[in-house]
Amino acid sequence: MKPMGWVVDMRHYLDEETGDLPDGLATPVLNLALFFGSIVAWVTDHLPQGDWHTNVPCRRSPGRRRCLGDIMAELDRTSGHIVWQCPVCTDHGLIHGWEDTLWNRQGGWPPGIERDPAHDEPLTRPGVGHHSDASHVSSAASSRQAGFRGA
Repeated sequence: MKPMGWVVDMRHYLDEETGDLPDGLATPVLNLALFFGSIVAWVTDHLPQGDWHTNVPCRRSPGRRRCLGDIMAELDRTSGHIVWQCPVCTDHGLIHGWEDTLWNRQGGWPPGIERDPAHDEPLTRPGVGHHSDASHVSSAASSRQAGFRGA
């Protein structure tokens, strides 16, 4: 059975009072925060046009061999999530709660996303679904990355 993928709320990595990474964060947790934060920084730095191919290397080591893929990522404007996937090992996930973090290069919510101020979450437009996984990233990315073979 293939794992469902990562679902990450970036606010969980930050100190609620300062908005920074807390002192004494365990190294594995810090590494995850920096990995996911790098994806957020790349995507938000390349808005509004976007650039799927990030400079973020995949962190997985399947079979104890480092994956050589670079992360492909985009902002899903319907849900407000950042969806990502490695085209080599197919590790994937979605990131939410990134809007008011230190990794957001746009400062706040990006244009074109309706915000629900009562819940500090994006609104999904009626009749428009959002992707629950990053499979659409791999299909769009395949046309941009030579030699990609889908899982």
